[in-house]
Amino acid sequence: MKPDKHQNPTSPTRRRALKTVAAAATVSGAALAAQQSPLRKPTPPPPQTVAPKVVRSAATASVPKPAPAAAQPVPRPITPPAPQDALPPVPFAFTPFTVPLPLPQVQQPAGIGQAPYQPGDVFHGIAPEYFDRSVAERPDLKFYERLPTKFYELRMTSGVHEIIPGVQTPIYAYNGSYPGPTFRFRVGEPAVVRLWNDLPIEMSAHLHGGHSPAHADGYPTFYVLPGRARDYFYPNTVPMLNGQPDFTESPSTMWYHDHAMDIAAGNVWKGLCGFALCTDQLEEDLIASNVLPGDQWDITLCLQDRRLNPDGTLYFDHFDHNGTLGNIWVVNGKAQPFLKVQRRKYRFRILNGCNARFLEVRLSNGQPFTRLGKDSWLYPQAIEQSTMMLSSGQRADVVIDFTDAPPELFLENILAQTNGRKPEGSLASPGRLDVPVPFMKFIVEGEAQPDNATVVPGTALRPHHDLNPADAVITRVFEFHRSNGAWQINKRFFDPNLANATPTLGTVERWICRNGSGGWWHPIHVHLESHQIIRQNGQPPALQDRFKSDLHILDGGSEVEMLMRFRTFKGPFVFHCHNVEHEDMRMMFTVDPRLTPTASPQPIQASYP
Repeated sequence: MKPDKHQNPTSPTRRRALKTVAAAATVSGAALAAQQSPLRKPTPPPPQTVAPKVVRSAATASVPKPAPAAAQPVPRPITPPAPQDALPPVPFAFTPFTVPLPLPQVQQPAGIGQAPYQPGDVFHGIAPEYFDRSVAERPDLKFYERLPTKFYELRMTSGVHEIIPGVQTPIYAYNGSYPGPTFRFRVGEPAVVRLWNDLPIEMSAHLHGGHSPAHADGYPTFYVLPGRARDYFYPNTVPMLNGQPDFTESPSTMWYHDHAMDIAAGNVWKGLCGFALCTDQLEEDLIASNVLPGDQWDITLCLQDRRLNPDGTLYFDHFDHNGTLGNIWVVNGKAQPFLKVQRRKYRFRILNGCNARFLEVRLSNGQPFTRLGKDSWLYPQAIEQSTMMLSSGQRADVVIDFTDAPPELFLENILAQTNGRKPEGSLASPGRLDVPVPFMKFIVEGEAQPDNATVVPGTALRPHHDLNPADAVITRVFEFHRSNGAWQINKRFFDPNLANATPTLGTVERWICRNGSGGWWHPIHVHLESHQIIRQNGQPPALQDRFKSDLHILDGGSEVEMLMRFRTFKGPFVFHCHNVEHEDMRMMFTVDPRLTPTASPQPIQASYP
């Protein structure tokens, strides 16, 4: 590991890396298309367009290596760009809702039970937990597994993709697909994903919402270097509670994306994201008994905003640290697609895959959603919501009943946001668009189907255990704020060699997160464990936020109090703002669970370069 390479966000080494990404982003779409496929037509000249107008409303196995301590990195002051109050028009004319919604392919294993390759026999190795499957805080216990390990191979590549029909846009992709293929995991069925990097810059993959070893969690400097591979070991297990598997923590809706230090925003913007869905026996029983829609009616929706240059390349400014907004409304990699549906209930896993844009989604006919869960986890009972606020990275697991729907309806965003800093208004009183933005159209066909799923608001789903505030062994306070044009937590920039919090495995902690930068909102994501919000601005959280989360929103001047129990794996892991540009500009800390009580800060206890 070479820690000095990454100490300063504006160091010459890092600037060169950023310029490499920026140069790749500005390669002509036609030129790259010619390299990739001589049969593709060149990018058409930019005709005039009519874009949706946003109107503001007032209202080998790796062996852990000790990491050296490092001096606190101090970026040079950067003059922030002026807030972008209006995006330019889309440089290409297209007719929305003429392209069908693409459904990512399900990734198939290369082997089950018997490995098609030697796990760990790659440059970046595999997690030590692959060989010793002990629970860190209870080494007398093995973590829960009940099925043979599945082995996968995945490659990060460059390619050409049509976000807008006929416009060829250079992208990064997993297995050539944007979004990447969907993984379907089962609790108790371990997986090894051998990830190759065929791109010219370093990468790091994070399974967002997963309970995974540190080697495989996408720590920002645990890279997959160009031309190299890392074996990501995903146990797909649950933590132990009183010596038994805690199935209240079984995940349902996860996703994966790039997490490389300083450059994740540009990499995700260019296409490095995909879904990872997981079931256990309880959820499989709900599907088998027709309470929840089956796989045929279970659809992933990755909602993103993107912006194109006149040559078809993706517009991205690596030095705008407020956050990048787009003016093209993209679902599963396509601008404003349509989906034909039957008159029945469908399950949708809705992801806000934007870099910085917050969304408040609704159905155009005013019909409410039946919401099954938030982020990775099912609720104890299904709830009803007419609109849903989602920050970057948050997921909403919902059912939409099309039985009595009109022939056409739209999934639309009603939240006004004109720059990367934050939406209009506040969480309590969000600013709404005068004219909603439709992301996609549903075309409802046929007669009502007799085998409809039975779930309704109030249907029992997954049991939930409340954490007890009295069990918290420590209270930690983290303040998120701006400094020198970049972002800090507790007046420190992210240092990948420093553990800022060192929880003791098996214990509960109380964290208080505060937004000290009132002009910006920060969605805060904690790796490894779910957290339970117990108070927001001194009040009980809204119903949809009362259970498990891996992300919470800090609007201007706000405070969130939450509880977490740390289990299964030693660190290091991170927590950070999920406005990805804020993350890149160092609004990130390391949480490093340990076997014995340890004062913090400390050097991280292990490194897996």
